[in-house]
Amino acid sequence: MMPAILRLLASLAGLLLMALALGTGENKFKIVEGGRSFDRFITIWLENQDFGEVIKDPDFRDLKREGIFLTKYYAQTHPSQPNYIAAVGGDYFGLDHDEHVRIPENVSTIVDLFDMKKISWGGYFEDQPGPGFMGVGSTGSTGNGGWDYVRKHNPYVSYDSIANNGTRLWSLGSFDGFERDFAANEVPQFVFMSPNMMNDGHNTTLEFATSWTHTFLKPLLADGAFKERTLILFTYDESATYEIPNKIGSLLLGNAVPNALRGTEDDTYYTHYSILATMEHNWQLPNLGRYDVGANVFENAVASTAGYQNPGDPDNLAGVDNSLSYPGFLNSDPTKWRPVPPPNLKLTGAGGLPVSDVVSKQWKSTEDEDTPYDGIGEAFDGNVYLPEYGKQEPNMVSAT
Repeated sequence: MMPAILRLLASLAGLLLMALALGTGENKFKIVEGGRSFDRFITIWLENQDFGEVIKDPDFRDLKREGIFLTKYYAQTHPSQPNYIAAVGGDYFGLDHDEHVRIPENVSTIVDLFDMKKISWGGYFEDQPGPGFMGVGSTGSTGNGGWDYVRKHNPYVSYDSIANNGTRLWSLGSFDGFERDFAANEVPQFVFMSPNMMNDGHNTTLEFATSWTHTFLKPLLADGAFKERTLILFTYDESATYEIPNKIGSLLLGNAVPNALRGTEDDTYYTHYSILATMEHNWQLPNLGRYDVGANVFENAVASTAGYQNPGDPDNLAGVDNSLSYPGFLNSDPTKWRPVPPPNLKLTGAGGLPVSDVVSKQWKSTEDEDTPYDGIGEAFDGNVYLPEYGKQEPNMVSAT
């Protein structure tokens, strides 16, 4: 009981200190570290639509003219929640459901990499009641309990390394907070955004959600909207149909997209892990030692970096749908439960650096244990291709 109380007090203290700092008028998010190809990254996720339907939508097609259409972007699995947690932690740990989960504090995320380099980060979740809210969901501003904030669409709070840290929780706000930060030029350098269950299309339609997103994004794409080079990824968590490949419509937008690339298509293979690899490459960050290593970096983010070469398509892509979760720590089937696997402490990531010191210190005692993370970038399906464990070995990486 005592450790839990101490963690609670520490979290409250962190929230208080942050509130005091904001009360002084201090700029809470500063650009302290410019990136190779962009200085800010924003990703906004909609829900559950098949690739073939999305690309026919007029609002999506209009936005497509202003950016790069990623024609081969895949989700990791079904249902929604594992895709969200994968995008910030480099694995979904066998998760095959949308129920409340907690990932142990010794599992690091992209937040640990950002904090080491003092790169600001945050999340904005429409209708979230407050930074420390840990409930499954909440009634939204529409007054209908069906159109609310849901925990499963907030990837940060499933990780105890964030949920037990009051200072970090303060970086998670609502869309009202985004409006204020945008107006004050205080939007952090890494942003994850999730609309409520009405505007993300979960409880409405594809057309409703893309119309809302078109209206929301247009001001962010206007000339002068951001002083800094800003890259925006508009994507979906997963496809709607489980029986087909889990490919999703995705666009890269923003003033960081070169004019010559606007209205073009990119047929490189990407997944939600590409978000992690791209951040590591852009800001020359260490890695998490998980599936962030081996994921392709968004091509426009490496175009100006001589010598870097993406790993390419996984060898087994033709036979994989990315539709069924593999066994793991969060799997609902007791026969498929596995411990959290140790990261591979010998991997080199897209930033050209080894595993983060935070990760290495947490997992030092496991350096001789087998791991599924080999840096190759294979795709998985729970009934076809499963992660294979082996000795922790260095991976082959290109120049950065």
